Amino acid sequence: MRSSLSFTVLAAVSATVSGAIIPLNGIRLPGYEPSPGTRGSHVPAWFASLVAGLPFPGSIKVTPSSSSSSSSTTTSITSSVIPTSPTLGSSPVAATPTTITPVMPTVASPASSAMTSIESEHAPEPVTSVLTLTPVHDSTPSSSKYAAPATKTCAGPSQKSSNAYWLDDMDQNQQGAGFAPYVNGTNKYAVYRNVMDYSVVNDGSGDQTAKLQLAIDDDNNGGTRKGKGVTRYPAEVYLPGGIYTLKSTLKLTVGTIIVGNPSNPPIIRAAPDFVGQYLVLGYDEKAGQPETSFMTLVKNVILDTTAVAPENSITALQWGVAQGSGLTNVQIRMPVGSTGHTGIDILAGSTIAVTDVTISGGATGIINSNQQVNFKNIYFESCDTAFNAKGGWTVLLQSATFVSCKLAIDMGGNGLGSMVLLDSKSSAARGPVVRLYDSSHDSGYQNSQLLIQNLVHDSSTAIVVGVNGSTHLPSSSHVDTWAWGTTVPGGYETGKSWTTQQPANLLVDGKYFIKAQPSYADYASIDIVNVKTVSEHPVMGDGRTDDTQSLNHILAENAANCKITYFPFGVYRVSDTIIIPVGTRIVGEAWAVISGYGDAFKDSSAPKAIVRVGNPGDVGNIEIQDMRFSVGEVLPGAIVVEINAAGAQPGDVGMWNTLVTVGGTAETAISNTCTSQDTKDCMAAYMVMHLTESSSAYIENFWGWTADHNLDSTSIFTVISTGRGILVESTKATWLTGTGSEHHWLYQYNFHHAANVYAGLLQSETPYMQGSGEYEKAPAPWTVNAQLGDPDFSWCSADDEKCRSALATNIDGGSNIALYNSAAWAFFDGYWNGLYNEPCDGNCQSNMMRVTGAPVNLIWYSISTRKTDVMVLDGVTNPREANHAGGWEAVIQAYRQFET
Repeated sequence: MRSSLSFTVLAAVSATVSGAIIPLNGIRLPGYEPSPGTRGSHVPAWFASLVAGLPFPGSIKVTPSSSSSSSSTTTSITSSVIPTSPTLGSSPVAATPTTITPVMPTVASPASSAMTSIESEHAPEPVTSVLTLTPVHDSTPSSSKYAAPATKTCAGPSQKSSNAYWLDDMDQNQQGAGFAPYVNGTNKYAVYRNVMDYSVVNDGSGDQTAKLQLAIDDDNNGGTRKGKGVTRYPAEVYLPGGIYTLKSTLKLTVGTIIVGNPSNPPIIRAAPDFVGQYLVLGYDEKAGQPETSFMTLVKNVILDTTAVAPENSITALQWGVAQGSGLTNVQIRMPVGSTGHTGIDILAGSTIAVTDVTISGGATGIINSNQQVNFKNIYFESCDTAFNAKGGWTVLLQSATFVSCKLAIDMGGNGLGSMVLLDSKSSAARGPVVRLYDSSHDSGYQNSQLLIQNLVHDSSTAIVVGVNGSTHLPSSSHVDTWAWGTTVPGGYETGKSWTTQQPANLLVDGKYFIKAQPSYADYASIDIVNVKTVSEHPVMGDGRTDDTQSLNHILAENAANCKITYFPFGVYRVSDTIIIPVGTRIVGEAWAVISGYGDAFKDSSAPKAIVRVGNPGDVGNIEIQDMRFSVGEVLPGAIVVEINAAGAQPGDVGMWNTLVTVGGTAETAISNTCTSQDTKDCMAAYMVMHLTESSSAYIENFWGWTADHNLDSTSIFTVISTGRGILVESTKATWLTGTGSEHHWLYQYNFHHAANVYAGLLQSETPYMQGSGEYEKAPAPWTVNAQLGDPDFSWCSADDEKCRSALATNIDGGSNIALYNSAAWAFFDGYWNGLYNEPCDGNCQSNMMRVTGAPVNLIWYSISTRKTDVMVLDGVTNPREANHAGGWEAVIQAYRQFET
């Protein structure tokens, strides 16, 4: 079956830009209206002269038409395309010829501005003499909303970088500068700051602490941004290569990205006479407890304490931080044989991921007492103790390497609840890999549970020893799977071995695939496009103007030309779907925000994506990093991020250090409007993220948060309901490496008929308003969508409040699903006072996890829960917290009920 599509594009002569939406073809999923979109999105006029040469399916004919009007021209594009394959019972529908007359941008004069804006007590003064974009909503039938599948790969830079790093080689001061709309009292606030502009010296001389501190905390108005919230005063602080000597502690601030030149990483070095406990303090003391020290990212930096006497006590980095924070591509250098130096002290906090870190020398590489962390690709060399599991509830050490260490992992203090050592290597060991406390005979809580999978060991030293020196696991060149802890079915195992059937589609070189955050270090600025400097497609990012059309133009052009898209900080309001085509690479400054608003996202019976990552069937590159996606108002039909694209190779479609926030931040009206205890009054978003059946993506350090409090408002109180957290329906290959999903109404994670999925660390919290005294019993106020695998809570009686609470993880059928280190917490129930002073009495909810549909080869290692009765509702064993006490409250080290 073939369909013929005709379109008419009108271009106003008075405008500098023209365009129209050209929907090609697509399939409707029953009960789920996809977002409007096209292969090229809002296609510019110049597309008409080039389109015949592009690789569209079928044939495309471009013919100019005459027009009686002297102020416009008309171009007709006729295309015959082959429909995509139907899914979920859909059948191809031939689109009828459509003529679209776009509303063109016009210049607004100071006297009369037609700018689309949102009123806010924190909004900046109206901007004059800017292009005004009137939102255009596509009326195309839903069966034609998706474009035909496309393939696009980008090989590399067109021009190699010189010594300059492209980030600092761009316009960071004029039109291309980031703009923080909600900074009070000044419009000159600089988001981006090169530390050299603060008279910093990077030749290793002097003491640069005060100058670096000013660069981090300057509010550009004679004061400090410290203590002024998380998202109102963002900063991206750039350190060129060189040596920055400190004589006292450098203190970081929330809402900050510290970035060095990846080709010549800056060295932050402690002076020989350094005074202080920490070289760098990542925890922001002005942001409350470590669990509220959000959004601090450090990358491409070296921390060096080698000049300090080896016996002196010093820690290179204190990293007691919360979600949204990250360390990546960081090196820590300490003197070998030191008795006093520590690399990283993760002192309390609730961060999710620490990735791609190298630590050499020192008495201890990492001391951890954080709630839950995925440590990915950490390289320890010549540490006395590489990892000290001092505390915390669950730790995943993934692809760790230990070289010439006396002790790789110390679990002898019985402070940590659970650890998984996955896909790791011990080389030239000077002692055992793990020192383990045996809790098998402890009454009550049983901590220090350990699972080792796929360990390579090239030394004669024992792999696991007890605190008394006894050998639990002798030397072996390879360990497939070995557990010390509770198993279901079964009981507490003291050294049980078995073979795990890891899904082959998820492995590269025998390990679960991992990928470092791209830096594009080899690229020159000629290959980077700042969205605010594209004159023919004006973008404001001011939190008031609708940037939808221009952003879709720019993204389509950049993808076609293999340009990297840079989003300087701003609030980019969009009233319709932003389409991210294959061929796209996006870098945000200080978590630049794309925020949805308007009627297009308000119908919960026809949910629609704010940001769509590719179309079904698309294959190619899409990389997104350091961005934040949000809803600017209550949008019950908004799927905040939808991922459809797949890579030709693992990791071609990827996302790093990126967030979705629903409420709680400076740019959203939800902060002030959602105060009713009845959550039907604030159904703020339909879903945080959807990985559709056609997708294949690698996602690292992602946090999807429905706000339990306001970060940047005079009142911390807010009551919000987001329908769903992260829905995974992908069957090709999916990797979730260090993710968090919190406070969503039906579930935090849902694996619905999914296959070939790896998830390492799944951090979740139940909405605080559910449980005893709740105003709405799940699934209410939401309507169950069976096509999307929504749990309907039919296993609960109608009035059972604790049963009708969100599932941390729902698994419905599927195959080859590998989950590691679930951290599922509940704290409160019923009436939410916003004060955190009334925790629930006993269990907050009845069931934390659920398995149904008999999944094939479900690998689930290290499940930690808090304040529930049944840990996993599976209809077979239904293991309970009361029988598995450990960690924060309960631990199952290996859940093998559905494992092959």
